[in-house]
Amino acid sequence: MNLRAFWKYYRDFNFFNLVFSVISAIYFGVITGLLIFISFGMFIGFFGFNYFRKNEYYLYFNLGLSRSYLIKRVWILNVIFILPFLLILFLFI
Repeated sequence: MNLRAFWKYYRDFNFFNLVFSVISAIYFGVITGLLIFISFGMFIGFFGFNYFRKNEYYLYFNLGLSRSYLIKRVWILNVIFILPFLLILFLFI
């Protein structure tokens, strides 16, 4: 797997997700913002990337990375990164 290409996709995909999640966290609270980041924000990230950077999927496909593979890996990494924060927030709030 080409890690540089994957991390570029991860950053670009999560840019849309992060913007939506931060706005949600401002209005609905931090815990809700984190939950949106790992759930509904993934749809926002997918649609944002698909709308603004759809042609980049050809690059990833040529590198051997399918669209479903990329989305699954992004979701798994988001859960791994956010889970400790959620546990800390649930234990201490």
